[in-house]
Amino acid sequence: MRAPRLLIVTAGLLAAAVAGCAEESAAPAPKAPRPDISGTWVHPGGPGGASIRPAEGYPLTQWAIDKMKAEKPTASSDFRETTDPAVLYADPNGYPRIQMHPMKFKLVQTDDYVYHLWEYNQNWRQIAINKEHPPDDPPTWYGNAVGKWDGDTLVVDSTGYKPSTWLNGQGLPHTEDLHIVERIRRDGDTLVMHLTFEDPGAFTKPWSVENTYQRVEDGAMIETIYTISDELRFRERFLGVPSPIPIRR
Repeated sequence: MRAPRLLIVTAGLLAAAVAGCAEESAAPAPKAPRPDISGTWVHPGGPGGASIRPAEGYPLTQWAIDKMKAEKPTASSDFRETTDPAVLYADPNGYPRIQMHPMKFKLVQTDDYVYHLWEYNQNWRQIAINKEHPPDDPPTWYGNAVGKWDGDTLVVDSTGYKPSTWLNGQGLPHTEDLHIVERIRRDGDTLVMHLTFEDPGAFTKPWSVENTYQRVEDGAMIETIYTISDELRFRERFLGVPSPIPIRR
């Protein structure tokens, strides 16, 4: 009787082992580590370093040419006569204009969102990961952004920009059809941001630019809340533009 019992026990152990192997093979494969673009970043060129002007110039439509000629940027006109909405109305800079400021910005990653935080005026935007554009989202200052990972690169698709914002400080316009695709990746302590712009009303063809930023070890960011005095101090400090009116210190 001992031999049959031994065979039964052995068969049971083999069956359990086979079942265990089957369960292991059916288990989901571990997720690949998520690329890390988090951290605090700044453009190494300082004031005027970051730019969205392509080497060949902007491919403007006639509407955009006429509109840009009619604008009066603060840097090239009397402060009290400017048409710059960010100064005249204290409107948010919008995107990507805010990215041109020589101040720090921070990227914070979660499973569902990447948060883009700027030191200048404490503005922020969120990039929804693996989501679709909501069909009825209203236009916003910083666009409606959705993203997905393509290898080590975060591809961000943004639409829904308020047409009143300028794309840069010189009055570069856009329409409500502006569409921006960003490819953001990290190369060591360097962050590479490649942007492609499409807007049939403002541009005769799509165009692209790329800027790189350096990681800041100390991630602390100071409070910089926008007021007219803050704007005048900023221009005095970084652009060397004297204030035409007294600055509240």
